[in-house]
Amino acid sequence: MNLDFFSHQSAYYAKYRPTYPKELYDFVNSLVIDKNLVWDVATGNGQAAIHLTDYFQRVYATDLSQQQLSNATQKSNVEYRLEHAEKCSLLDETVDLITVATAIHWFDLDGFYKQVKRVLKPEGILFAWSYGGCKINTEIDRVIDYFNFEYLYDYWHEGAKMNWNDKYRSLPMPYPLVETPTFVAKADYTLQEVMNYMYSWSGVQEYIKQEGKNPLLDIKNELLAVWGDEAEKKEVNWYLHSKCCRKPLD
Repeated sequence: MNLDFFSHQSAYYAKYRPTYPKELYDFVNSLVIDKNLVWDVATGNGQAAIHLTDYFQRVYATDLSQQQLSNATQKSNVEYRLEHAEKCSLLDETVDLITVATAIHWFDLDGFYKQVKRVLKPEGILFAWSYGGCKINTEIDRVIDYFNFEYLYDYWHEGAKMNWNDKYRSLPMPYPLVETPTFVAKADYTLQEVMNYMYSWSGVQEYIKQEGKNPLLDIKNELLAVWGDEAEKKEVNWYLHSKCCRKPLD
């Protein structure tokens, strides 16, 4: 992955991005035969890596952003490394599970899959998941969706557009697919917390870079009008899309 869109707002990313549900980790744990080593690719702040340490002996978590890694939660059985998805220093056929949370749409897939085929053990699992936008209620969703998918449209990288338009339906995988359930990440946020989450978006940061102002200021009053009491917490839902595959024995 040669594109770094999250270093500038890494502290916001660490604090306000959704936490993935336990059911997701239970599911992937049920697929993996050996529980020795996981490679968590584009780990960011280690959000998935930390949860994976509860299931696996060792987690090797890589990212191209030192700022993101600086905000990562530390644990004795997770090792953070500054590495690209397409250039991994793990040894051949040593990895039981490879996870990619909300990031594979940024990768050079040919380069990444070359590494997957090299480091993954036979019968090992590759599991990638993501989300595109969030859902709160009809009125709030209308404002956020317009801002996300129309107002910011020209400021999103093509990888981000593929993520929320295609939802990984056309994402090629290197091995036979494993059927995956539908997962939903949830959080209770105030209006300010939702706006802080939106500030972590790469499209918002690109707008700020090009236009010299925060685009969230343009929709704050409209959001407040449909939110009501801005201190009131509302349930935010992120519907995850995913793809999973298993490396054959032969």
